[in-house]
Amino acid sequence: MGEEEHRAQLKNLSSNVDKIVSYCNSLIETNAKLTKEIENLNIELNIKKDRLIEIEKRYNDLKLAQAFSNPISDGNKEAKQKINKIIREIENCITLLKK
Repeated sequence: MGEEEHRAQLKNLSSNVDKIVSYCNSLIETNAKLTKEIENLNIELNIKKDRLIEIEKRYNDLKLAQAFSNPISDGNKEAKQKINKIIREIENCITLLKK
């Protein structure tokens, strides 16, 4: 191989390295953007989860209130179960306080 061929190969190799470096930088930027997007989506997801928990609690409270206000409804059994659960929790607290 002559000197001219070595220079051509070196130039080609240098060009390929520049392309790889450019592609790598592009991937780093894309990765950073996607990482930020994931963080934002996780924050949004946590907000939605908290909101869902709040809505479920309000819904359950509403069902319980409706059961108390309508003694004929099927929710009456559920209301009694809820009251019994609260009473058991109170009794457990009193037992713990006596110790």
